[in-house]
Amino acid sequence: MNGNNDFGVGYSRISWTEGALASHPNVESLTRDHDIYFDIVRVKGVGIRLVCLDEYACGITRVREALAAFPDANVIFIGGNWNGYTTEAKEFCLEASLGLYNSSEISGALHREDFWGYHKRDQDGNPSYPFNNR
Repeated sequence: MNGNNDFGVGYSRISWTEGALASHPNVESLTRDHDIYFDIVRVKGVGIRLVCLDEYACGITRVREALAAFPDANVIFIGGNWNGYTTEAKEFCLEASLGLYNSSEISGALHREDFWGYHKRDQDGNPSYPFNNR
């Protein structure tokens, strides 16, 4: 089940994600299904169903594709610190109470009850998104 999925996510991304999730202090347990779909039981907070992608520039189309394939997902993880998402994709996810995060954001989101609303913040306290800062 490693690296065999319809989204082209490689074993290294899946393995890194699994390790990061398993070692997070608010993750009690996790299981992986369909190669890139993680069911996460948290110590505090509702469960998370995370789709692991590896998208340099994640737009609304990719978000919708992930949700079509995994309709119960409530977090879309797009991979490394260098990966980002469009404002349209983030706004869509916020309105639907879905998390959309890269690896620099996922840890903070896993601590929050309202995991979909987690934002890194700039020096003025405003939400800071990966592609908006380049």
